Amino acid sequence: MADQLTIETLRLALGSEFCAAVEAVVGTPLTAADGAAPSGPGWGTPLTVSGPVEGQLTAWVDAAGVVAIGRAMMGVDEAPEPGVAADMLAQLWAQAAAATTLKDGFAGLTLTPGPVMPGTMPDDGAGVVVTSGGDVFATLSLAGTVSRASTRAGAPPGDVSAGHGAYPGNLAALLDIDLPLVVRFARTEMSLRALSQLGPGSMVDMGRSPDAPVQLLIGSQVVAEGEVVVVAGNYGVRITTLASPAERLRAMEL
Repeated sequence: MADQLTIETLRLALGSEFCAAVEAVVGTPLTAADGAAPSGPGWGTPLTVSGPVEGQLTAWVDAAGVVAIGRAMMGVDEAPEPGVAADMLAQLWAQAAAATTLKDGFAGLTLTPGPVMPGTMPDDGAGVVVTSGGDVFATLSLAGTVSRASTRAGAPPGDVSAGHGAYPGNLAALLDIDLPLVVRFARTEMSLRALSQLGPGSMVDMGRSPDAPVQLLIGSQVVAEGEVVVVAGNYGVRITTLASPAERLRAMEL
């Protein structure tokens, strides 16, 4: 039962974050809710699960949903070409996977998406229906199995530090220490002459598109990239890509 509940939690969390990733691009409010699993043709993305639980899952989007998402994201009436559809879904599932691992209750979890391929959706998947204005926009499905990660001999059940979530050396004892997290909007270079001439009202061209991702740094180490959002009236950053766990650990050891 615990494993089934874990799959249920993953399905709902992934579906919600996939919906949010699409919504952030198209600007149209979308809603994700439980629904019947789709059948027939679709596009699948393998997800390797590691951490407190481990296993192999496949995230699916029905073929009609892929067309609707592609049209909305590209602002055209034509269905996306297969290569474009694969790239689009790969980016959306990568964002959804990264955002899911940052949610409460998913500490230590890693979701690694694989290549996107068209195919026939399995019958054993569970569904998440994405709607727009009450109309079905796309239907998602998650199929596969996960189980609790194996632990070392003598470790109590549920001891995440004994499995894939273990940290090297004595680093686990330092995990509650606050580290300065810096958001870097852009960086540029200027001559000493130009710097000395700056004053109130001066304009500095950062050579950066407003839509380009910002970087999150600990010390001088880039640990993630994301997009600027507003959270409860304050600026925040929605993570879109993460450095590898090893790179993040190196940043923590600075």
